[in-house]
Amino acid sequence: AGGMRPVLYAAGAFGGAAAAAMGAAVGYGTMLGTVPRECPHCAGEGGTRARSKASFSSSGTLGSTAVEEALRRKAYDDLAPTFDEELEWHEFFTGIKLMRWWMMRQARGNVLEVAAGTGRNFGYYPEGTKLTATDCSPAMVEVCRAKAGSSSAVDVRVEDVQAKKGMRFESGSFDTVVDTFGLCSYEDPVAALREMARVCRRGGEGERGGRLLLIEHGRSRSHAWLTNILDKHAAPHAAKWGCYWNRDIVGIVREAGLEIVQRHEFHFGTTHLIVAKPPEL
Repeated sequence: AGGMRPVLYAAGAFGGAAAAAMGAAVGYGTMLGTVPRECPHCAGEGGTRARSKASFSSSGTLGSTAVEEALRRKAYDDLAPTFDEELEWHEFFTGIKLMRWWMMRQARGNVLEVAAGTGRNFGYYPEGTKLTATDCSPAMVEVCRAKAGSSSAVDVRVEDVQAKKGMRFESGSFDTVVDTFGLCSYEDPVAALREMARVCRRGGEGERGGRLLLIEHGRSRSHAWLTNILDKHAAPHAAKWGCYWNRDIVGIVREAGLEIVQRHEFHFGTTHLIVAKPPEL
């Protein structure tokens, strides 16, 4: 894995530089200095649409939630047919496809992918992976099922990590839990992460221990100028699209009680690759 890090950093640097040169906010699909547009990752992979302004705490965590459930579900369903086509070149040039490959190859044992969207990670899992892929959008799930085909190793189902009663899985059911570009859109990302940790196996050292694999985007801790831009546009962007792009991803992971095993940052510190383990009971 260590040998891939220079390649990932080179891809991330190239993607960030290319996005900046084009005047885009590090590949977010939003032009700097303009009215925020839709973030393609957030709208499709666990994204929401808000019906009024949302407020934020200093850490970037959502302070108040104003999300209409029906609009959120409709956004997922509407985007499903064209989601892959809209993201393909964006992810290629920003290095995100390579990041997906690098993270998914670390999946082991019985795997759960939360907010799987259209199944953009499917092609990157190790051969023979036993995968359960979930999303709250029936339309997204249908795209996932088509990709999975008749494979008996992939179980695709409608499931919502934000459900009040939690997901319909027993605690400790999975060796690996995956979430890519979902924390920016959950109404309560800390609660969502804790639910992911609940169904992840605890205990064990090294590869024998349960792991959570996260690829997320949020505020930059290393580039204040960029975080200022995200903060400036956060409220109108969240009000229109429900993507809280200035959330403190590392802070959220720690607040959820997860232990960070590996962490890498790209795109000026706004894209986070995190390997974490659930807390011991």
